[in-house]
Amino acid sequence: MTEKATMQALAALVPQGSRVLDLGCGDGTLLSLLIEQRGAVGYGIELEDEAVLAAVKRGINVIQSDLEAG
Repeated sequence: MTEKATMQALAALVPQGSRVLDLGCGDGTLLSLLIEQRGAVGYGIELEDEAVLAAVKRGINVIQSDLEAG
């Protein structure tokens, strides 16, 4: 299964209008898809500077934090 097909399959599991917290959201690709296709509202949490910047450029609400450090 391709990455795109995997994301589409995951999106199909999320109920319309869900609230989503994407831990380790990367560049926000999945969260962006959920917002567009499922009307989700959500936030991402990501550590890496470049990924946070990419997510912000997508219009994703993202918090930069290290989940392992608490």
